[in-house]
Formats: sequence, structure tokens, C-alpha cells
Amino acid sequence: MLKSDWQKLPKEVQDFVWFEAQEINEHIFKKYKLKEKHIDYLENLEDEMFVKRTKVIDLPNELRNMEDSRDKDLRSLSLDLAIQIFWPLNDYLGEVDRLILRLGGKVPRPKHFRKSAAQKKSFPEHEVSSVKKALALYGDFGDLRLSAKKIIDKDGRRVGPTVNNWIKDYIHFLGAGYHNSLQRSKYLAKAKNVKILSETERESLRFVLTSYDDNLEIEFYKSAGILEASEHKAISKKAEEKVVNIDTIIAQLKQDIANIDKELLPNDFILSEADNEIYKVRNILWQAVGLQDKSKVLSCLKVLLEKKSLDIMINEDSRFHNILKRFVGIRYDRATENWFDNNQDKLLARRLFLEMILIDKLKLNKTDATLRALYLTNLVPGSGQIVYLDELDGRLKWRDIELTNNQLSWAQPI
Repeated sequence: MLKSDWQKLPKEVQDFVWFEAQEINEHIFKKYKLKEKHIDYLENLEDEMFVKRTKVIDLPNELRNMEDSRDKDLRSLSLDLAIQIFWPLNDYLGEVDRLILRLGGKVPRPKHFRKSAAQKKSFPEHEVSSVKKALALYGDFGDLRLSAKKIIDKDGRRVGPTVNNWIKDYIHFLGAGYHNSLQRSKYLAKAKNVKILSETERESLRFVLTSYDDNLEIEFYKSAGILEASEHKAISKKAEEKVVNIDTIIAQLKQDIANIDKELLPNDFILSEADNEIYKVRNILWQAVGLQDKSKVLSCLKVLLEKKSLDIMINEDSRFHNILKRFVGIRYDRATENWFDNNQDKLLARRLFLEMILIDKLKLNKTDATLRALYLTNLVPGSGQIVYLDELDGRLKWRDIELTNNQLSWAQPI
């Protein structure tokens, strides 16, 4: 999908396509044992329907144009796509109910997206603000996710873990009005929805609720679709420069890397499960990513890197190649997917792959993701770096990538 087309989609449609449709597609592709040529055709067809260049009602006819379509159960495939991919977007696309009935299916209960406020600007990647100020200023702030998993509202329904829904849950638990730190602590310790959060997500929620009650400014970052909140320390640039001690930071990084190594499964354990066949490690990795088993994912990546098989897997294994190509197409531009198929820069592909796995699939925050990327790329000396230490603020950061003429390349230092 072209970037210009993607930007024209309503925010709620973008969210569904990015966060949910990808995973649904993976299950459908696996169910019908689709090959790469079929997957490419379907993804392009879906994109055409998302931007309304092709009508949803024409889905069965369009599928007949797919290569080897006679070998597939097109009615069943059409019905799965209609119900799982297009029905949640019926308010936007229209005619999905007609399509489902035409295919002999039962129309599910309606799903409605809340419309984004068209008159307000979008929330940036980084902002310092109070929660109430951000809600008033940015039309999409209330719909940003604070956590990865859905939560249960007061009526027992599964709803998105958005800022608005978390605040509603907070008020339902404690009642309306101002809440002090003791009341917030009670909510964070006893509320059922909070118990499913990771430590990072819980801490982020704590800052959001504190800001909501006390109208304090906090620091926000959007990372892989999740809004992270932290304390805002207003210090001068001069004072900030004095705080950064590179030697201390490097020493801490070395200790953090040593701690990561201790957390991982031994190589022999992974290889034994793979019958000592390195290509079978791919299957273990795929399953671990699906289960979000962070330790096993990192352990598999470690084995693949040390055996110099990761780059081969990214290029050859259609499962990983296709989800990475999709990630690149949505992140940058659909036209870059053609570039990606012919990309010769293995380090660039590795950087994109690890970012996708660590942030998009495992939902790690920026700090944890870049630290683990540093650990993984240091396993093979001389293979190149994909993250770097910014000496101005003492933080690890991904090496920048730029898009030029539908091609990705390493950004040149300023």
C-alpha cells in the first residue's frame, strides 16, 4: 500500500490493519496452506479493498483471478476473509453483510469503531504533557493503547486497552472525583485488568493515572503502537550534559548484557529440540514468537546468529520473509516491498527483522529492545552494528533508515 494511501485511511482503520489484520491473515494463510504467490495476491487485494479501489462485494470474483484458484475452496476462503478481515471494517467499507449472506454465512453482531476527532491533530511520537491536556489537544490520544492485551470493561466486554478505557476502568473501580496516591496504589494492586500487565506497562499506567488526578506533566513515547509514559524531569541542557557519564553507561551496558546471557536457554537445549538440524530452529522460533515466549525467542535468535543462519532464514523462510515484508510495507511504503525482495544489504534486513520481532511481536519497550538488539549483534564480531550509543543523552538507539525513491538505505550522519 502506498504511503499516501495509508495516510488517507481513518485512524481506526489504520489501527485494525496494523495491529489485528496481520495476525488474522497469518492464521488464514496457514489454514488454507497458501503459498507465497497466493499470500502476495491476497495482501494486495486486501489493500485495494482497504482503500476502496476494489469493492468488497467483488471479493469472490477477484479470488478467481488468483493463480491456481481452482485448487482452493474459494467460498470458504472468501467467507473467512469477509467475517474476520472485512466485517470489523463494515462501517467504513460497507456491503460486507451482503457479501457474507451471499456466501451463505451468518452475519455476526455489528462492530463499530469510534470515529477519530477530525478537527484535532494527531499525537506525536514524543510529547511532554498532562493527560487531560493531551485529551483536549489531540484527537487520537484517548484511543492510543497503554498495553498489549485487551481489558474487560464494567459490562464484562473485551475492549481495547486505550487511554480512555483504562481511565473508565479506573473510575469504575474507585469512583469519580479526585484520587490520592493510596487509592491509586489500591487500584494498581487489586484491579483485575492491572494484573495482566507487564511491569513496564503497570509503571506506565501509574504515571498516566497520577497525571490524570494531579494534572502533572509527564513524558510520553509511542513505541510500536504502545504509548509509554514516564516521569518528566525538567533539567537544563547544561545540567543534562553533566549527568551523562559515558564510562558509567558503558559499564552498565556490559553488566546488562551479561544478565541477558544468563536468562537465555543453553544452545544445546534449542538444538536438541531441533534434532540438531539448524533449519528446524526456524520452526521453534516461529512457535515461540506466536506464544510471545521472550526467553525462547531470544535463545533461538542467538543460535541462528552464532550459526550464521539468521540472514539465510530471513531471505529463504517465506513465513518470516512475508511478515517482515509486510512490516516494511506498512512502516515505509508498499512500493518498498518490491525493493525488499531484491535487497542485498543483509545488515539492513537484520536490523528491520530484529526491530519487528523485539518491538512489534514481543512488545518490548525501546530500552529493552535496543539492549537485546545490541546483545544479539555482538554475538558475531565484525558483522556490523544496528544500534548505537548516543553520547548526548546516553541512550541506545536504532541506526536510522531513510526512504529514497522507494528504496531503503542507511541514513547518513548529520
